[in-house]
Amino acid sequence: MAQVRTLCLLAAALVPPLAAPTGRLAAQHLGAHTDGEDARTDAMFATPYRFGVVPQDNLFATTPGLEQRAHPQRFVFNVLLPFTFNSNPEELNTAFGGGTNTAQFSPLAGASFSSQLFDLPFRLTAGVQAEIERFTQAPTVDFDKLRVSGRLQYVDAANDQGYSPYIAYAPRWDFAPFYQTWLETRQDLNFGVNKTFNYDGNFRRVAFSGNTLAETVWSFGVTTFIQRRFLNPEPSSWAFFFIPSATYVISDNWNVSLGLDFMNRRFDSIQGGISEQDFFLQPILTLEYVLPSAWFGSERTASLVGRPALDFQVAYERNWSNVPAFDFSTWYAGAALKMGWRF
Repeated sequence: MAQVRTLCLLAAALVPPLAAPTGRLAAQHLGAHTDGEDARTDAMFATPYRFGVVPQDNLFATTPGLEQRAHPQRFVFNVLLPFTFNSNPEELNTAFGGGTNTAQFSPLAGASFSSQLFDLPFRLTAGVQAEIERFTQAPTVDFDKLRVSGRLQYVDAANDQGYSPYIAYAPRWDFAPFYQTWLETRQDLNFGVNKTFNYDGNFRRVAFSGNTLAETVWSFGVTTFIQRRFLNPEPSSWAFFFIPSATYVISDNWNVSLGLDFMNRRFDSIQGGISEQDFFLQPILTLEYVLPSAWFGSERTASLVGRPALDFQVAYERNWSNVPAFDFSTWYAGAALKMGWRF
């Protein structure tokens, strides 16, 4: 199967870009492209943004409230409008041309709901997101995606810095632009755990409690999980993730965060072929400016317009594979407008 993937990629590099890729080739490309994209999106939602208007389903342990109980129940609607420079949207090996420098526009809208599971120490989070990917200089890799998710997580009512194991299920459907033609379906089943360490402005450990956000200036965390991905078209795969992260609250309006997305993915062998194995590493730096409430006249008006924030982000992807055609590197740099409403 790895040889088939390589031949498809070579064919794509030689064929003029007349239309968006379809069928098996598109599905194979999307699997590599979007894991890193998902991490960069999660990094923007994981900044120490203290208004409780971000989804409680995230790769980064330092996401505000991720290890806290959902009392009261929380319904959140989010909009993210990122505009990014992308050095290699096709994620090609440099031996095949190294990709195309392009601008990328990836607007996203999503809704999520979090609630405690009866009187048990478990929080249930369900969500849905729709996102489109557009590349000004590489329209052949434009696509749209629709994702739903469910996450059951253990939370300690007296300690939001404790170990917080979880299980999550997230199916996603990918389409050619404007949701016209189906390209791929993936179903991710994750078994993981979060852990955070929070410190105040004098770098003293914040005392354990159910909500330490107000006292926390520095936060360090780690997420690790095992994933089984069921993919159509095949091949499906197993993956291991290790994701450390850190955040620093500079002031009421400025904060900075750093995340490191490390993944090892092994694809299933098909009909006795080579089993492709990839190692993926992506550092992500995000600087956020939360627009002051005074700009909108009052706290209430700021809430009505979605507590806007500007996120500036730089990231670098590096993928190593036992199939040489799938070795690639990509730079990203851009900014995004982030808004959220809690009901």
